[in-house]
Amino acid sequence: MTDKLGAGRETGRFARTDNPNAQIATKLRALYLSVQEEAIPDRFLDLLEKLDAVEQRQSMPDVAE
Repeated sequence: MTDKLGAGRETGRFARTDNPNAQIATKLRALYLSVQEEAIPDRFLDLLEKLDAVEQRQSMPDVAE
């Protein structure tokens, strides 16, 4: 029985150069890994903190009720 999730997985060093799909997969994997290693910009982190603060205020029940 073949594992469908692992089927067709090839690492960069084992990818066949005559298979265009393998070449594309290898390049996409390399791009994904490089993006994954990038730092998150401070502006984006600040925006996420502001969003969290707004969501917390909205989820708190009003004391005046």
